[in-house]
Amino acid sequence: MSVHPRPITDAHVAVVGAGGTGCGLLPLLALLPVARITLIDGDTVEEVNLPRQPLYGPADVGRPKVEAAHERLATLAPTMQWRTEFRFLDGANAPELLGECHLVADCTDDLAARMLIERTCRAAGIPLVSGSVHGHQVQVVTIHPADPPFFQGRTTEDQMGCDMRVVPAAVTTLAASLMALRIADRLAGGDGRSGTMDLVDARQARWLRISGAPAPFPA
Repeated sequence: MSVHPRPITDAHVAVVGAGGTGCGLLPLLALLPVARITLIDGDTVEEVNLPRQPLYGPADVGRPKVEAAHERLATLAPTMQWRTEFRFLDGANAPELLGECHLVADCTDDLAARMLIERTCRAAGIPLVSGSVHGHQVQVVTIHPADPPFFQGRTTEDQMGCDMRVVPAAVTTLAASLMALRIADRLAGGDGRSGTMDLVDARQARWLRISGAPAPFPA
């Protein structure tokens, strides 16, 4: 479906997830014309996060990720307004946390969460940029509320998430960079490549751009 959006001024962006992809995306958002960020994550910093989540240091272990990330980024974007939500998104709180935003950036790492976020954004009429990683594979998609549903079907155990401890920081940074490009385009009045998915296999150096429901890399 053709979408002709207008530029977004004084943008309010919700970022769901302050893990590897979120850590890569947040500094890039701070350089875009974003007036306010709502950062949502119920997790705390663990020592195993430090090699792959560069917003955190040893002194942050045990702290809420949303608080530590905000503290690091406050000097980079001193005029930006922040709302930190130290809780996990669920069916009960998603409409409240996302409903007032101009755009949502989904940095979660399981399909069930992505489906919930898409449903919530669609119901509220909010554009969504979703990015995830699985091993060395990156998936980034922009979904306009008028687009057909992207995350469909029943979830399998393999789709519910992956062990992020084995994902290199370079892979989550790649996902974050692709998300930031789409968000920048949407803020400028483009469609952010609505309805298409970039599917990148960093290990095999393969890149596909597909439309409609996501499909795996060919064998």
